[in-house]
Amino acid sequence: MGCERTAGRTLKVFSVLGLAAIAAAIVLFLGIQRRIIAQQRTQQRTMMVEAATQRCDLLKRVLVARLRRLVELHPTARSLAQLSAEIEAEFAALRFLHETGQGIHALVVDDQFQPVAAIDPGRNDVLRRCAHHLNEGGERVYTRPTDAEAAGAMPSRLCYTCPIERQGELLGGLILHKELDPVGDVFAALNRSMTWTVVATQAVLLVVLGLVAWSAQRAIAHAERARAEDERLTALGNLVAGIAHEIRNPLNTIGLTCRYLERYVGQACEKPECRAEFNRNFEIVASEVGRLTRTLDDFLLLAKPTDLSLVDCDIESIVDDALALFGRELADAGIRLERHRLESLHADADRDRLLQVFSNLIKNGIQAMGDGGTLSVTSTRGNGRASVAFADTGPGIGADARHRIFEPYYSTKRSGLGLGLSLSSKIVTAHGGTIDVGSQPGGGAVFTVTLPTRPPGGEGGSHG
Repeated sequence: MGCERTAGRTLKVFSVLGLAAIAAAIVLFLGIQRRIIAQQRTQQRTMMVEAATQRCDLLKRVLVARLRRLVELHPTARSLAQLSAEIEAEFAALRFLHETGQGIHALVVDDQFQPVAAIDPGRNDVLRRCAHHLNEGGERVYTRPTDAEAAGAMPSRLCYTCPIERQGELLGGLILHKELDPVGDVFAALNRSMTWTVVATQAVLLVVLGLVAWSAQRAIAHAERARAEDERLTALGNLVAGIAHEIRNPLNTIGLTCRYLERYVGQACEKPECRAEFNRNFEIVASEVGRLTRTLDDFLLLAKPTDLSLVDCDIESIVDDALALFGRELADAGIRLERHRLESLHADADRDRLLQVFSNLIKNGIQAMGDGGTLSVTSTRGNGRASVAFADTGPGIGADARHRIFEPYYSTKRSGLGLGLSLSSKIVTAHGGTIDVGSQPGGGAVFTVTLPTRPPGGEGGSHG
C-alpha cells in the first residue's frame, strides 16, 4: 500500500510541475513573440519613412531651387507673399502630382505662415500645422503622429519643411506633405494568431497531461484497491486455514469412530433389520463428515498458493472423465448431453486440478437447470490455445452477477458458499489460462475454460 501512496504523491507533484512548466512556457513564448512583433514594427516604420522621404526629396529639390531663383530675381522682396503670382505659376505645372495619386502635397507660406501657393489648397490646414518648424532653421523631416503623440503608433504621414531665407531673414518656406501608404497592421493579426496558437497548443498539452494524470490516478487507485483486496483475502485465508486445520482433526476422529461403531454394532446386533438401520445412519454420518472434509479442503486450497504437478494431459480425456462422474445425475435430472469433442487436445496440466474444475462447472450446470434441459460441452483449438465451453439452458446469470461470480464467498445459490467458481478460477489462472462467463442467445449460461496447448514435440514440466 505504501508504494501506491508514494506513486500517488509523486503523480501529484509531477502534475503540479507540469502545470507550472506549461504556464512558464506560455509566458516565455508570449514574451518572445511580443519582442519579435515590436522589432518588426520598428523595421516597417523605418522603411515606410525612408520610402516617403525619397519620394519627396526630388520634388523638394525642384521647388526649393525655383523659389530661391525667384527670390534672387526680386532682391527687394521681403516676403514670399510679394511673389505669389510667380510662385502660383510655378506650382501650376506640378499639380499633376496630386491628380495622378502620388499623395504628395506642397504649400508655400510667407513669413507669417500664411498660404501663398499650394498644389492642393484643400490640404492647407493640415500642412500649416508643420509651418512652425520653419523657425527652427534648416530642412527637417517629421512624421505624424509623432512618437510623443502616439507612442509606438504606425506613422500615417510625413512633413518636410524647408525655410526660404535671404541674409538670415525668413521670407517664407516650403512645406511638403506625403501621405504614407496605408498598410494593414499585419503584425496585430500575426500577434493574435501567434497568441492563440501558443495558447491552443498549451491547452492541448494541458488536456493531454490531465488525461495522463487521470488515467494514472485511476490505475493507482485500482492497484490500491486490488492490493487491499489481496491483503484482505490473505488475512481471511490465513484465518480460514487455521480454523480448517482445527476442525479437520475432530472430523477425522468422528469419521474413524463412526467406522469403528459400524463394525462393532454390526457384530453385536443379531437382527438384520436393526443392523441395516444402524448401517444406514452410520453411512449418513460418514457422508456428512466427508462433505465437511471436502469443504474444508476447498477452503484450504483457496487460502494457500496453488501448487500444480504439470504433465502432458489429454484435455478431452479429462472432460470425458468428469462427464462420466455425473452420468447418473444427468440421467436422473432428465438433462440431455451434447458433446462436441476433438480427437485429442494435449496440454501441460495438472489432471486432478482440471478434473476438479470441469466437475464443478458440470455440477453448476446441473443445479442451474434443475429438472430437464441440455448441457452442451464443446471443445475447440486455435492460436496455440484450447477452449472447452460448458453451456446450459438454465436461467442464466445476470450482468451484475457476472462481474462478481468468481469472487470468493460470492454465490447466486442460497445454499452455496461461493468457493467452487473462485477455486476453479484460481486453478485455471495458475495454468496460465482464463475462465469466462457469458450468456446464450436463447438463455442459459456459458462457462469457457481456455488453456495454453502443448507445443508440438514439447516436453512436459512439473511445478511443485
